[in-house]
Amino acid sequence: MPPVRLPGLIVAELTIAATAVAGGGYGALRASRQVRAVLASRAAVAARVPAPLAARKDLSSLPEPLIALEAAGTFMGMSDELLLERVRTQPIVRFKVNHGGSSLSFRIEFADGSRAAWKPNQTNLQTIPRKEIAAYRLNRLLGLNAVPPAAPRAVGREELLSHLHPESIPLIPRIEAETIFGPTGKTLGTASYWIPVIKDSGFDTPEGQRLAQAWLSQGEHIPNDKLEMAAQLSDLAVFDFLTCNPDRLSGGNMKMSPDGKQLYYMDNTMSFFVEPAGVPKTRDELMKVQRFSRATYRALERISVPTLEQVLSEETGTPYEILTPAEIRAVVARRDAVRQYVSVLVGQFGERNVFAFP
Repeated sequence: MPPVRLPGLIVAELTIAATAVAGGGYGALRASRQVRAVLASRAAVAARVPAPLAARKDLSSLPEPLIALEAAGTFMGMSDELLLERVRTQPIVRFKVNHGGSSLSFRIEFADGSRAAWKPNQTNLQTIPRKEIAAYRLNRLLGLNAVPPAAPRAVGREELLSHLHPESIPLIPRIEAETIFGPTGKTLGTASYWIPVIKDSGFDTPEGQRLAQAWLSQGEHIPNDKLEMAAQLSDLAVFDFLTCNPDRLSGGNMKMSPDGKQLYYMDNTMSFFVEPAGVPKTRDELMKVQRFSRATYRALERISVPTLEQVLSEETGTPYEILTPAEIRAVVARRDAVRQYVSVLVGQFGERNVFAFP
């Protein structure tokens, strides 16, 4: 990052902490803790020595009513409603446990040949399936279409165990131990449309992170053929700050289309914490961004408590809130923090340079 960045952004960071804290009503003690956390996070980043780039492998098979969603409402060229209808209602013919990661997740196959990723309510408290639905709906509220359509899907114990793929049968003890079944023998999880072919983007590696940071820093050149990807990386940093998702760069959660043109914001169940200023990891990633999409910034105006209450309202047939009132208020506080941060950048670098993407 250029040397001119630091003084103005320390002010921005303090503004983020103070603004979010004031919005959440936490008081002076909370503000002090947030400021210390921000400064500690910045010091840690400054001292970090990047590690060598590791080899990566491709993976596959694996509105307010007036909200404008011109760029959303579809996923991979298909209607969201079509995909949601499938994941909600299609008969399930097979469950297969996904390998990798600490949470319990499945690939499910439907009678019509389509697939979904399904996570049940489980004992792993870092995986809360309803938050994948919240991420999907917030993504569309922002006019983006990078999160696969997701909806609640209840499954009974007998249905799950009797339709297991042969390779997953040895995992029955784990499934029984970690899946939370209710009094009726059902677990209410979340099903997300299964992207047929994906690959690692490489942007969660040290080299990939350095490249992304260069593209999103003032004064740095972005090759013309990388402008669209740079814009998506900027949007992702904003989205992960809003959703308070610290898991994006933990390894394996930065996926893209096989042609390398589209990022997919997958695996959002460890998110929506009630921290009004974000957690250190998401705050730090936002602070690396000095170039933003004007459309995404304007879309922040759509985020309010009433709008989120409507967009994230309880879905028919589900017994839970997709987000709690406290989680919704925290999203709005983080929205305010993003706007304050961008305002500081505009004052330092000018609107034209900050809003580098349409």
